[in-house]
Amino acid sequence: MRFKLAALPLMLLAVTATAEEYTSITTVDYSNLDLDGADGNLFGAETSYYFSGKESLGPLKEFEYINKVTNVSAAFTHFDVGSFDSDNFAVAGEYFANNGLMVGANITEVDDDNVNTISLGYLFTPNFLVKLSHVDNDYDDETLVEARYNYQLNGNDYIGFDFVTDDDFDARVFSTKYFASLGGDQYWTADFAYTSIDDGDNYWKVGAEYYFTKSTSIGVKYDDNQDFKLGYSHFFSQNIAVEAAYSTMLFDDLNLRSFGNEAYSSGSSADIEVDKFELGLTVQL
Repeated sequence: MRFKLAALPLMLLAVTATAEEYTSITTVDYSNLDLDGADGNLFGAETSYYFSGKESLGPLKEFEYINKVTNVSAAFTHFDVGSFDSDNFAVAGEYFANNGLMVGANITEVDDDNVNTISLGYLFTPNFLVKLSHVDNDYDDETLVEARYNYQLNGNDYIGFDFVTDDDFDARVFSTKYFASLGGDQYWTADFAYTSIDDGDNYWKVGAEYYFTKSTSIGVKYDDNQDFKLGYSHFFSQNIAVEAAYSTMLFDDLNLRSFGNEAYSSGSSADIEVDKFELGLTVQL
C-alpha cells in the first residue's frame, strides 16, 4: 500500500546520489477498501534518509537483505471506515558503527497508545546481524531477539533468513527471501514467512515477484487467511515509480464491529470479504 511522495528536505539532501545509488526513499500510498458494500480509505506516507548510498541489486527497488547503512525515517498513516478513523505516526533511526555495533530507536503513536522501541545489535559479519529490542507501550513491555542472516550466491543473488522471538520464546516468526537474476535485466524473488504462537493460531504467507526489466515487475502474494494480492510496479526513470495493486482478504464480522461502527457490519459472525485497490508513487534519490 504505497502512494509515494517525497519530503522536500530529504530530497534536497540527496540530489548528489548516482543513477542506481540512493540516499532517500520516499513513499506515499492510497488504498480504497470495499467492506461488503461500505467504503474505507487508507493513506500512508513514509520517508527514509540514508547517510551513505544504498545500491540497487539490479531491479531499482531491490536492495541488500541486511541494511547496514545509518538512517532516519518518519511515517504517517490514516485509516477511516464508517465513523471510525485512526491516525498513526512513527519516527525511527538506526546507527551502524565501523566496529559492527548497531543502535536503533523507534517511537510510534497509535491513536492514544505510545509504543517505544530501543534496539541494540551487532554485525558479526556483513551477512549476520543479531539484535535485541525492548518494546514498551502503555499496557505492557517485552524484549525481542532477532537473528538475520544473508547467504550470498553468485553475483548479487542471495537467500536470506530472519528469525524473531520474544524473551519467553512463546511467539516465533521465521521468514526467508530468495533473490536471483534470470539473465539480462530479468530477475525474480520468492519469499515465505511463518508465525508460531503458543496457545494461539499459526500463520503463513508466501509471495513471488517477476521483473521483466530492472524497472518493471509483477508480484503475487497469498496467505493462511486466504488473502490474495496482485501488484504491478514500474519505474518511469531511475527515480520515480508508480505502483498499483488489487487484493482480497477475509475479516471476521465480529472483529470488524470492534472498530466501533455498525455501518459496515452485517450483525453476524460470518467472514466478510474485503476488496482493496491500491495506488502509489515512489521517489528514490
